[in-house]
Amino acid sequence: MVIGYVTIVILTSLGFNGALGGRPLYGGSLFDLGGGMMVAIISGLVGGSIAGFVGAARGILNAALVLVPLTGDTIYVLFFFKKSTAPFWFDALASGTLMVCTVLGGLLSERVGRLRKSMA
Repeated sequence: MVIGYVTIVILTSLGFNGALGGRPLYGGSLFDLGGGMMVAIISGLVGGSIAGFVGAARGILNAALVLVPLTGDTIYVLFFFKKSTAPFWFDALASGTLMVCTVLGGLLSERVGRLRKSMA
């Protein structure tokens, strides 16, 4: 769980601050908006897959456990982080996208593990 969360934090920080330059996404260009969406999707899938890989038989469960710290992170961003210029709904949908992709990453990891087991 912790490894998956740390992976998500690192990838989102590198993606939003590095690749996208820390620019606000809301009201920006379609390129910035699409880039932000891809950062959330890739970070969630990779973090969920890593969490699922750690507990191969319970990939979805381990990926779902990553949602615990992500929920705390989301509460902080939505209610206490005053730098955001985006409306509440925009930040909430972005966090939701990250969470859904995290669980899908765990599902993917679990399915790949089952496929490898059946082939062996």
